[in-house]
Amino acid sequence: MSNLEETLKNVRIALTENDTKRALTLLRPFKKSLNGENSNNLIFKQTYAEAYLENGQLERAYPILTSCCEMDPTGANGGCDKFFTLGQIIGGVDGLGVMQKGLENISNIKNMTQEDTNKIVSGLLSMIEIWMTDLCMEPNAETECEQLIAKAMEISGETSPEAWLTLGSIRISQQSFSEAAEAFTQAWRYFEIKKNEAGKTAVQNNVPAHEEYADMLQPLSSLAKMCLEVGLYDIALKVENGIKEIDEDNLEGYYLEGFTNYLICKIEMFKEQNPDIELTPESIYEFNSHIQEIPLQLDNANVAEPLHEARVALSFAERLGANADSSDEISNEILSGTTALLEEIGGPVSDEELQQLRKGPSLEGEMDEEIDIEYLSEDE
Repeated sequence: MSNLEETLKNVRIALTENDTKRALTLLRPFKKSLNGENSNNLIFKQTYAEAYLENGQLERAYPILTSCCEMDPTGANGGCDKFFTLGQIIGGVDGLGVMQKGLENISNIKNMTQEDTNKIVSGLLSMIEIWMTDLCMEPNAETECEQLIAKAMEISGETSPEAWLTLGSIRISQQSFSEAAEAFTQAWRYFEIKKNEAGKTAVQNNVPAHEEYADMLQPLSSLAKMCLEVGLYDIALKVENGIKEIDEDNLEGYYLEGFTNYLICKIEMFKEQNPDIELTPESIYEFNSHIQEIPLQLDNANVAEPLHEARVALSFAERLGANADSSDEISNEILSGTTALLEEIGGPVSDEELQQLRKGPSLEGEMDEEIDIEYLSEDE
């Protein structure tokens, strides 16, 4: 195995572990060869583009992806994912055209696998995203979304959690909140199945579970947020627990868990003040825009449990955020929101309680291992 091949293998491992900085560090010695001796190495260039994308460097990934699509116009050598990724970066009508090329390439495969089918569904959902953002003001945007989601549902046999999640987003944009809630419920049902199957596959193939879970974190976070829009708090908490099972140090997962319990407290206070109002997905969506108007009574026994759960989750988020990269804008934004919520609900819980929760209840005769709360974000 050549030095480059060995490096690409290690880069792939780093990317599946969401360690983009390590991936780019491994690739750096070969950077100049992108336009030199490795300018025709498709796999190398696609891997480099992926590392840039995962690190949020779209402007650096774009020319490499463009070159890859030109080198492999049918996707026969390096797959068709690059067409969907490039289409998302370009956006608009031109982006749709690139994505359509990717779909055509996959459709031309004689013996399509389940993975190929999944990629078609993913491509259709990416096209919907463009119609709901860049082209949302076009008169045919809604019609295009309906046609694309219907096709995605048909191809997936209505078992794709991502398709259900997208359907729910479409229904929210149409203010059909009850239908959105039904779609999000189905999304979690199939995400749970997918997560369990991924775990079994990891065991059967004797590979780290994170390799099978790598692509699930972002859609699960999106699902949790969408559930909060329509008051599916129980499902949101299940989703957030699923995020922790995949990545126990996921900053956004802890923040969302804390925010969900915070909303549960707010809803409880609202119900006490308005006992005759029926809470529906529609009314909760409206409630969310007035959330700051509902004062919290920290000594109210009816909110004691969710209030404490909120403080615990947000305390973990605060610790993780404090150890995050100071230049990470997303982490900084989450940390800022975490701090604001903690100030409103009574502050973080003690380090001692976090330590106990982190290591779980000790068993009789088991050594009491000390865990340093200051380094929650490091591998244990």
